[in-house]
Amino acid sequence: MYVGFYAEDATTNPEDPTLGAFQMRLPDGDADFAGSMFFTYVGCQSSNVGSITGNKAGGDIRGRIAGTVDGLAQTGTYSGAYDVTTQRYTGTYVLAGGKQYRDLRPCIEYYIAPNGTFEMYPVGVSQPSSFRITVNGRNIQWGSLNGARQTLVYVLDPAVTAAGQNPVLWQGLVDGVVAAPLPATVSLASGREYVAAVAVGSSSLQRLAFGSVRFVAP
Repeated sequence: MYVGFYAEDATTNPEDPTLGAFQMRLPDGDADFAGSMFFTYVGCQSSNVGSITGNKAGGDIRGRIAGTVDGLAQTGTYSGAYDVTTQRYTGTYVLAGGKQYRDLRPCIEYYIAPNGTFEMYPVGVSQPSSFRITVNGRNIQWGSLNGARQTLVYVLDPAVTAAGQNPVLWQGLVDGVVAAPLPATVSLASGREYVAAVAVGSSSLQRLAFGSVRFVAP
């Protein structure tokens, strides 16, 4: 499993560019695969998942995104490539519907960016390597970074492997802190292994750090 984040383009969507969870179950060899990108941030939203399908050929991946974001059907395409040195996949995505304004007040008001970028790493790999995440009980902590503006935190269940299903149990956006408690509404099975991930972005959503860690629920 590769875990990471997508970053909406701050140029085409200067109003509210955001980070979100991005994960793929990539095969060792050349083959088809599946994954997901997650768009839900607050409890009053629908469960907004973009299902990813694609093909891996050598170090290249490409495919399609399809899903629903707060009641609107979305489709798109993406492509990326692997960097051996950093153990990282990076790439870009484009949504066919372009930029979209969504007014769901009193729940949420936001723009869907027409395009963005993504990065993914094997579970347990951090960039930079000094970036560390710890999980104590239901509290996720990470190191502070200069210039941090937006931080994405999420937890996923690696046992959710079926194509079209979303393993992300929760994601949240935080600013100016280095710890996030997992909401009480998120149920974890005692003794089961989960993955916590943290992506720290600058004011332009350039990645300052990303990392993930496996942990066992108390």
